[in-house]
Amino acid sequence: MPLALTLLAVPVVALLAAVWLPFVNGPQLWLGLPSLLVWSVGWVLALTPALAYVERCRNATATAAAAATVTATSTSTSTSTSTSTATSTATGEER
Repeated sequence: MPLALTLLAVPVVALLAAVWLPFVNGPQLWLGLPSLLVWSVGWVLALTPALAYVERCRNATATAAAAATVTATSTSTSTSTSTSTATSTATGEER
């Protein structure tokens, strides 16, 4: 998760710093458009996959935790079921 947050921080810092960067916030044109507009659009386009990566990592972690919980629960349930079956068999009880 720290890698995902680091990747997310790069476009966020670039967008926040845009107004203080002299090569961005100036009277020049890039590709026929104001440089601040091109800078902002470029970093917003970079921000979208960064957010998708953060969300994918967050969902993968949640899915892995849920799977571990289900596995632990099913293991303890099957152990208690086999224990109760063994106990009832040893005492001669029928289910």
